[in-house]
Amino acid sequence: MSAARLLVTGVGGAVGSGLADALAAAPPWAEVVGVFSGQRSRDAFLARASQPVRARVRTVVRDLTDGPATLALARELGPAATTTVVHAAADVSWTSSLQAARRGNVEVTRNVAELARALGGGTRFVYVSSAYTAVEGWEYRNTYEATKAEAERLLRSDYADLRPVVFSCSLVVGHSRTGAISRFHGIYPLLGLIDRHEPPLLPGGRDRRIDIVPVDWVAAELAALLRRVADGDAVTDVVASSGPAAPRLADLLAGSVAALNRARAAADRAPVPELTLVPFRRWDFLRRSLDAWQVRGVAMPPRAFLDRLIGVYRPYFEDDRVLPPTGTVRACPPWTEFLDPAVGYWFARQPARPGTLLPTGGTG
Repeated sequence: MSAARLLVTGVGGAVGSGLADALAAAPPWAEVVGVFSGQRSRDAFLARASQPVRARVRTVVRDLTDGPATLALARELGPAATTTVVHAAADVSWTSSLQAARRGNVEVTRNVAELARALGGGTRFVYVSSAYTAVEGWEYRNTYEATKAEAERLLRSDYADLRPVVFSCSLVVGHSRTGAISRFHGIYPLLGLIDRHEPPLLPGGRDRRIDIVPVDWVAAELAALLRRVADGDAVTDVVASSGPAAPRLADLLAGSVAALNRARAAADRAPVPELTLVPFRRWDFLRRSLDAWQVRGVAMPPRAFLDRLIGVYRPYFEDDRVLPPTGTVRACPPWTEFLDPAVGYWFARQPARPGTLLPTGGTG
Protein backbone atom coordinates (compact mmCIF):
# COMPACT_ATOMS: atom_id res chain seq x y z
CA MET A 1 0.00 0.00 0.00
CA SER A 2 1.27 3.46 -0.94
CA ALA A 3 1.45 5.80 2.06
CA ALA A 4 0.32 8.83 0.07
CA ARG A 5 -0.71 9.25 -3.54
CA LEU A 6 -1.21 12.15 -5.91
CA LEU A 7 -3.30 11.30 -8.94
CA VAL A 8 -2.93 14.05 -11.55
CA THR A 9 -5.10 14.29 -14.67
CA GLY A 10 -3.92 16.48 -17.53
CA VAL A 11 -0.30 15.98 -16.50
CA GLY A 12 0.79 16.47 -20.11
CA GLY A 13 -0.66 19.98 -20.25
CA ALA A 14 1.08 23.23 -19.37
CA VAL A 15 0.13 23.28 -15.68
CA GLY A 16 0.32 19.49 -15.31
CA SER A 17 3.79 19.29 -16.83
CA GLY A 18 4.95 22.17 -14.65
CA LEU A 19 3.58 20.40 -11.59
CA ALA A 20 5.44 17.21 -12.54
CA ASP A 21 8.67 19.22 -12.74
CA ALA A 22 8.01 20.82 -9.34
CA LEU A 23 7.23 17.48 -7.67
CA ALA A 24 10.30 15.81 -9.19
CA ALA A 25 12.53 18.58 -7.86
CA ALA A 26 11.19 18.23 -4.29
CA PRO A 27 11.91 15.43 -1.80
CA PRO A 28 9.51 12.52 -2.47
CA TRP A 29 6.49 12.58 -0.19
CA ALA A 30 3.87 10.81 -2.30
CA GLU A 31 3.51 8.44 -5.20
CA VAL A 32 2.63 10.46 -8.32
CA VAL A 33 0.29 8.93 -10.87
CA GLY A 34 -0.14 10.88 -14.10
CA VAL A 35 -3.23 10.19 -16.21
CA PHE A 36 -3.00 10.69 -19.98
CA SER A 37 -5.81 10.73 -22.53
CA GLY A 38 -3.92 8.54 -24.98
CA GLN A 39 -0.71 6.71 -25.76
CA ARG A 40 0.57 9.51 -28.01
CA SER A 41 0.21 12.18 -25.34
CA ARG A 42 1.96 9.94 -22.80
CA ASP A 43 4.82 9.20 -25.20
CA ALA A 44 5.22 12.90 -26.02
CA PHE A 45 5.35 13.74 -22.32
CA LEU A 46 7.96 11.08 -21.59
CA ALA A 47 10.04 12.15 -24.59
CA ARG A 48 10.39 15.72 -23.36
CA ALA A 49 10.43 15.00 -19.60
CA SER A 50 13.62 15.06 -17.57
CA GLN A 51 14.97 11.85 -16.08
CA PRO A 52 13.81 12.82 -12.55
CA VAL A 53 10.27 13.36 -13.88
CA ARG A 54 10.26 10.03 -15.71
CA ALA A 55 11.45 8.33 -12.55
CA ARG A 56 8.91 10.12 -10.38
CA VAL A 57 5.66 9.85 -12.38
CA ARG A 58 3.85 6.58 -12.84
CA THR A 59 1.90 6.94 -16.08
CA VAL A 60 -1.48 5.49 -16.99
CA VAL A 61 -3.63 6.02 -20.07
CA ARG A 62 -7.36 6.52 -19.72
CA ASP A 63 -10.17 8.14 -21.72
CA LEU A 64 -11.70 10.30 -19.01
CA THR A 65 -14.85 10.85 -21.07
CA ASP A 66 -15.55 7.13 -20.50
CA GLY A 67 -17.12 6.95 -17.04
CA PRO A 68 -16.82 3.18 -16.42
CA ALA A 69 -13.23 3.06 -17.72
CA THR A 70 -12.30 5.99 -15.49
CA LEU A 71 -13.92 4.37 -12.47
CA ALA A 72 -12.00 1.16 -13.15
CA LEU A 73 -8.79 2.98 -12.27
CA ALA A 74 -9.71 2.70 -8.60
CA ARG A 75 -9.33 -1.06 -8.74
CA GLU A 76 -6.27 -1.01 -11.00
CA LEU A 77 -4.28 1.41 -8.85
CA GLY A 78 -4.81 -0.43 -5.59
CA PRO A 79 -5.12 1.09 -2.12
CA ALA A 80 -3.25 4.05 -0.64
CA ALA A 81 -3.30 5.44 2.86
CA THR A 82 -4.27 8.89 1.53
CA THR A 83 -5.05 10.13 -1.95
CA THR A 84 -5.32 13.60 -3.42
CA VAL A 85 -6.82 13.82 -6.89
CA VAL A 86 -5.60 16.83 -8.88
CA HIS A 87 -7.92 17.40 -11.82
CA ALA A 88 -6.01 19.54 -14.31
CA ALA A 89 -7.34 17.98 -17.51
CA ALA A 90 -9.69 20.25 -19.44
CA ASP A 91 -10.95 21.36 -22.82
CA VAL A 92 -9.10 24.70 -22.81
CA SER A 93 -10.29 25.92 -26.20
CA TRP A 94 -12.00 29.33 -26.21
CA THR A 95 -13.83 28.34 -29.42
CA SER A 96 -15.34 24.94 -28.51
CA SER A 97 -19.07 24.42 -28.91
CA LEU A 98 -21.02 24.35 -25.66
CA GLN A 99 -21.59 20.62 -26.12
CA ALA A 100 -17.90 19.88 -26.57
CA ALA A 101 -16.87 22.14 -23.69
CA ARG A 102 -19.39 20.51 -21.35
CA ARG A 103 -18.13 17.09 -22.31
CA GLY A 104 -14.50 18.03 -21.68
CA ASN A 105 -15.01 20.18 -18.59
CA VAL A 106 -18.20 19.08 -16.83
CA GLU A 107 -18.74 15.42 -17.73
CA VAL A 108 -15.06 14.59 -17.32
CA THR A 109 -14.99 16.38 -13.95
CA ARG A 110 -17.93 14.25 -12.82
CA ASN A 111 -16.17 11.07 -13.96
CA VAL A 112 -12.95 12.01 -12.13
CA ALA A 113 -14.94 12.93 -9.00
CA GLU A 114 -16.61 9.50 -9.09
CA LEU A 115 -13.14 7.95 -9.34
CA ALA A 116 -11.99 10.01 -6.35
CA ARG A 117 -14.99 8.84 -4.34
CA ALA A 118 -14.30 5.20 -5.29
CA LEU A 119 -10.68 5.52 -4.10
CA GLY A 120 -12.05 6.05 -0.59
CA GLY A 121 -9.95 6.73 2.48
CA GLY A 122 -10.84 10.39 2.78
CA THR A 123 -9.69 11.22 -0.74
CA ARG A 124 -9.40 14.95 -1.39
CA PHE A 125 -10.16 16.67 -4.69
CA VAL A 126 -8.19 19.65 -6.03
CA TYR A 127 -9.78 21.24 -9.07
CA VAL A 128 -7.58 23.32 -11.38
CA SER A 129 -9.63 26.16 -12.81
CA SER A 130 -9.23 29.60 -14.37
CA ALA A 131 -8.86 32.96 -12.67
CA TYR A 132 -10.82 34.32 -15.63
CA THR A 133 -14.09 32.81 -14.41
CA ALA A 134 -16.23 32.55 -11.27
CA VAL A 135 -19.28 30.58 -10.20
CA GLU A 136 -21.49 33.63 -9.66
CA GLY A 137 -21.63 37.30 -10.57
CA TRP A 138 -19.83 36.67 -13.85
CA GLU A 139 -20.72 37.24 -17.49
CA TYR A 140 -18.98 34.40 -19.30
CA ARG A 141 -16.97 35.41 -22.34
CA ASN A 142 -16.86 31.94 -23.93
CA THR A 143 -17.82 28.32 -23.36
CA TYR A 144 -14.53 27.60 -21.61
CA GLU A 145 -15.26 30.06 -18.80
CA ALA A 146 -18.89 28.95 -18.53
CA THR A 147 -18.15 25.24 -18.30
CA LYS A 148 -15.23 25.58 -15.89
CA ALA A 149 -17.57 27.45 -13.55
CA GLU A 150 -20.28 24.84 -14.11
CA ALA A 151 -17.88 22.06 -13.16
CA GLU A 152 -16.93 23.89 -9.97
CA ARG A 153 -20.60 24.27 -9.02
CA LEU A 154 -21.03 20.54 -9.67
CA LEU A 155 -18.21 19.69 -7.27
CA ARG A 156 -19.57 21.96 -4.55
CA SER A 157 -23.10 20.59 -4.79
CA ASP A 158 -22.64 16.88 -5.55
CA TYR A 159 -19.19 16.02 -4.16
CA ALA A 160 -18.88 17.92 -0.91
CA ASP A 161 -17.63 14.71 0.75
CA LEU A 162 -14.40 15.10 -1.28
CA ARG A 163 -13.87 18.52 0.36
CA PRO A 164 -12.96 20.07 -3.00
CA VAL A 165 -10.39 22.84 -3.15
CA VAL A 166 -10.15 25.08 -6.22
CA PHE A 167 -6.81 26.25 -7.59
CA SER A 168 -7.33 28.92 -10.25
CA CYS A 169 -4.66 30.52 -12.40
CA SER A 170 -4.70 33.13 -15.13
CA LEU A 171 -3.07 32.91 -18.59
CA VAL A 172 -0.01 30.70 -18.29
CA VAL A 173 3.18 31.48 -20.20
CA GLY A 174 6.62 29.88 -20.16
CA HIS A 175 9.04 29.27 -17.32
CA SER A 176 10.23 32.52 -15.75
CA ARG A 177 13.89 31.74 -16.53
CA THR A 178 13.94 29.34 -19.48
CA GLY A 179 10.61 30.17 -21.14
CA ALA A 180 9.85 26.43 -21.42
CA ILE A 181 6.22 25.33 -21.60
CA SER A 182 4.54 22.22 -22.99
CA ARG A 183 1.59 23.93 -24.75
CA PHE A 184 1.41 27.21 -26.64
CA HIS A 185 -2.00 28.53 -25.59
CA GLY A 186 -3.18 31.91 -24.30
CA ILE A 187 -1.10 34.75 -25.73
CA TYR A 188 0.99 32.57 -28.04
CA PRO A 189 -1.36 32.63 -31.08
CA LEU A 190 -1.21 36.43 -30.83
CA LEU A 191 2.59 36.21 -31.02
CA GLY A 192 2.16 34.05 -34.11
CA LEU A 193 -0.04 36.67 -35.72
CA ILE A 194 2.54 39.41 -35.08
CA ASP A 195 5.55 37.33 -36.16
CA ARG A 196 4.11 35.70 -39.27
CA HIS A 197 1.88 38.45 -40.66
CA GLU A 198 3.36 41.67 -39.18
CA PRO A 199 0.08 43.63 -39.04
CA PRO A 200 0.58 47.41 -38.75
CA LEU A 201 -2.15 47.72 -36.12
CA LEU A 202 -4.28 45.70 -33.74
CA PRO A 203 -7.43 46.55 -31.78
CA GLY A 204 -7.84 46.72 -28.01
CA GLY A 205 -8.15 48.93 -24.98
CA ARG A 206 -4.68 50.29 -24.19
CA ASP A 207 -5.26 50.25 -20.44
CA ARG A 208 -6.91 46.83 -20.24
CA ARG A 209 -4.76 44.51 -18.16
CA ILE A 210 -3.85 41.05 -19.46
CA ASP A 211 -3.12 38.85 -16.46
CA ILE A 212 -0.27 36.47 -17.33
CA VAL A 213 1.72 34.21 -15.01
CA PRO A 214 4.80 31.99 -15.54
CA VAL A 215 4.21 28.26 -15.42
CA ASP A 216 6.93 27.52 -12.85
CA TRP A 217 5.39 29.97 -10.36
CA VAL A 218 1.94 28.45 -10.93
CA ALA A 219 3.32 24.93 -10.47
CA ALA A 220 5.15 25.89 -7.28
CA GLU A 221 1.97 27.40 -5.82
CA LEU A 222 -0.05 24.32 -6.77
CA ALA A 223 2.58 21.98 -5.29
CA ALA A 224 2.54 24.00 -2.05
CA LEU A 225 -1.24 23.72 -1.90
CA LEU A 226 -1.09 19.95 -2.43
CA ARG A 227 1.40 19.57 0.38
CA ARG A 228 -0.89 21.52 2.73
CA VAL A 229 -3.80 19.30 1.73
CA ALA A 230 -1.77 16.12 2.27
CA ASP A 231 -0.58 17.34 5.68
CA GLY A 232 -4.16 17.90 6.77
CA ASP A 233 -3.71 21.64 7.16
CA ALA A 234 -6.67 23.98 6.90
CA VAL A 235 -6.78 25.03 3.25
CA THR A 236 -8.76 27.54 1.26
CA ASP A 237 -9.08 28.12 -2.47
CA VAL A 238 -6.06 29.63 -4.21
CA VAL A 239 -6.05 32.12 -7.06
CA ALA A 240 -2.67 32.31 -8.77
CA SER A 241 -2.99 35.57 -10.68
CA SER A 242 -0.78 38.63 -10.89
CA GLY A 243 -3.55 41.11 -10.08
CA PRO A 244 -2.53 44.78 -10.17
CA ALA A 245 0.94 43.79 -11.39
CA ALA A 246 -0.51 42.50 -14.68
CA PRO A 247 0.66 44.43 -17.75
CA ARG A 248 -1.55 46.84 -19.64
CA LEU A 249 -2.34 45.57 -23.14
CA ALA A 250 -0.33 48.39 -24.69
CA ASP A 251 2.71 47.49 -22.58
CA LEU A 252 2.31 43.76 -23.19
CA LEU A 253 2.21 44.26 -26.97
CA ALA A 254 5.19 46.62 -26.90
CA GLY A 255 7.15 44.23 -24.70
CA SER A 256 6.22 41.26 -26.90
CA VAL A 257 7.34 43.06 -30.07
CA ALA A 258 10.63 44.05 -28.41
CA ALA A 259 11.26 40.48 -27.22
CA LEU A 260 10.27 39.10 -30.62
CA ASN A 261 12.67 41.46 -32.39
CA ARG A 262 15.53 40.38 -30.13
CA ALA A 263 14.79 36.77 -31.06
CA ARG A 264 14.52 37.67 -34.76
CA ALA A 265 17.82 39.57 -34.65
CA ALA A 266 19.55 36.51 -33.20
CA ALA A 267 18.12 34.50 -36.10
CA ASP A 268 19.25 37.11 -38.67
CA ARG A 269 15.69 38.17 -39.43
CA ALA A 270 14.46 41.71 -39.95
CA PRO A 271 12.57 43.28 -37.04
CA VAL A 272 8.79 43.46 -36.83
CA PRO A 273 7.61 47.00 -37.66
CA GLU A 274 6.12 49.14 -34.93
CA LEU A 275 2.63 48.00 -33.99
CA THR A 276 -0.15 50.53 -33.35
CA LEU A 277 -2.99 49.74 -30.92
CA VAL A 278 -6.35 51.28 -31.88
CA PRO A 279 -9.82 51.23 -30.24
CA PHE A 280 -12.20 48.58 -31.54
CA ARG A 281 -14.57 51.21 -32.98
CA ARG A 282 -11.76 52.53 -35.16
CA TRP A 283 -10.60 49.00 -36.00
CA ASP A 284 -14.08 48.03 -37.20
CA PHE A 285 -14.24 51.16 -39.38
CA LEU A 286 -10.81 50.52 -40.88
CA ARG A 287 -11.59 46.89 -41.63
CA ARG A 288 -14.79 47.86 -43.44
CA SER A 289 -13.00 50.65 -45.29
CA LEU A 290 -10.21 48.42 -46.56
CA ASP A 291 -12.81 46.14 -48.14
CA ALA A 292 -15.11 48.87 -49.44
CA TRP A 293 -12.30 50.93 -50.98
CA GLN A 294 -10.28 47.88 -52.04
CA VAL A 295 -7.16 49.37 -50.52
CA ARG A 296 -3.92 47.75 -51.62
CA GLY A 297 -0.48 47.95 -50.09
CA VAL A 298 -1.55 47.57 -46.44
CA ALA A 299 -0.05 44.33 -45.13
CA MET A 300 -2.81 42.40 -43.38
CA PRO A 301 -3.38 38.68 -42.74
CA PRO A 302 -6.15 36.82 -44.60
CA ARG A 303 -9.50 38.41 -43.66
CA ALA A 304 -11.25 35.28 -42.38
CA PHE A 305 -8.31 34.21 -40.22
CA LEU A 306 -7.75 37.69 -38.80
CA ASP A 307 -11.41 38.29 -38.00
CA ARG A 308 -11.73 34.93 -36.28
CA LEU A 309 -8.56 35.41 -34.23
CA ILE A 310 -9.45 38.95 -33.15
CA GLY A 311 -12.99 37.78 -32.40
CA VAL A 312 -11.62 35.23 -29.93
CA TYR A 313 -9.37 37.75 -28.18
CA ARG A 314 -11.84 40.64 -28.30
CA PRO A 315 -13.73 39.83 -25.05
CA TYR A 316 -10.43 39.94 -23.14
CA PHE A 317 -9.16 43.07 -24.89
CA GLU A 318 -12.39 44.87 -23.96
CA ASP A 319 -13.18 43.26 -20.60
CA ASP A 320 -10.21 42.50 -18.36
CA ARG A 321 -12.03 40.97 -15.39
CA VAL A 322 -9.93 38.42 -13.54
CA LEU A 323 -10.01 37.13 -9.98
CA PRO A 324 -7.54 38.87 -7.66
CA PRO A 325 -4.69 36.77 -6.22
CA THR A 326 -5.42 35.02 -2.97
CA GLY A 327 -3.89 32.21 -0.93
CA THR A 328 -0.55 32.20 -2.73
CA VAL A 329 2.74 31.68 -0.89
CA ARG A 330 4.56 34.44 -2.77
CA ALA A 331 3.64 37.11 -5.27
CA CYS A 332 3.89 36.49 -8.99
CA PRO A 333 7.23 37.61 -10.49
CA PRO A 334 7.13 40.84 -12.53
CA TRP A 335 5.99 40.22 -16.10
CA THR A 336 9.00 42.12 -17.42
CA GLU A 337 11.22 39.34 -16.07
CA PHE A 338 9.50 36.39 -17.74
CA LEU A 339 8.10 37.75 -21.02
CA ASP A 340 11.43 37.74 -22.85
CA PRO A 341 12.31 34.07 -22.15
CA ALA A 342 8.70 33.06 -22.90
CA VAL A 343 8.79 34.75 -26.31
CA GLY A 344 12.28 33.44 -27.07
CA TYR A 345 11.35 29.84 -26.26
CA TRP A 346 8.23 30.05 -28.42
CA PHE A 347 10.11 31.67 -31.32
CA ALA A 348 12.79 28.98 -31.36
CA ARG A 349 10.15 26.29 -31.84
CA GLN A 350 8.09 27.77 -34.65
CA PRO A 351 7.81 26.08 -38.04
CA ALA A 352 9.16 27.87 -41.06
CA ARG A 353 5.74 28.26 -42.67
CA PRO A 354 2.88 30.30 -41.16
CA GLY A 355 0.20 28.47 -39.19
CA THR A 356 -3.35 29.35 -38.22
CA LEU A 357 -3.52 28.22 -34.60
CA LEU A 358 -6.39 29.81 -32.71
CA PRO A 359 -6.01 30.78 -29.06
CA THR A 360 -7.10 28.64 -26.15
CA GLY A 361 -7.20 29.16 -22.41
CA GLY A 362 -4.07 29.08 -20.03
CA THR A 363 -4.61 26.27 -17.69
CA GLY A 364 -4.57 23.16 -19.77
